[in-house]
Amino acid sequence: MNGTEILLEIVLRFSDLKWSEFRDDLIVKCMKALRRLRDGKTAEDLLQDKRISSEIEDIIPLLESFARSVSAEEVTRTVDALGLFVKAPAPCKTKIIALLETLSGRKELKGA
Repeated sequence: MNGTEILLEIVLRFSDLKWSEFRDDLIVKCMKALRRLRDGKTAEDLLQDKRISSEIEDIIPLLESFARSVSAEEVTRTVDALGLFVKAPAPCKTKIIALLETLSGRKELKGA
């Protein structure tokens, strides 16, 4: 799994595209979890800290798998990208998601 794929997985999991509602608070928790995983913590460590793991328990194993399979720089880039996503207004977030879906191959190309 690369940074684009995990970024898309996180934002889709905590977004309601029909109503353009986004759980930025949970995306920020994922950012914190990724930082801790990059710094050597385990999924079990994170699950014990309810301040971080509350409401994101089901995605922590995926975050750990990603953090273990890529470089610390890639984790940092992903965290930075999530930060940009959180700061964007809702219409921009939907465009970012569409872009990520296209780049990751989840969305069918027009004219293909």
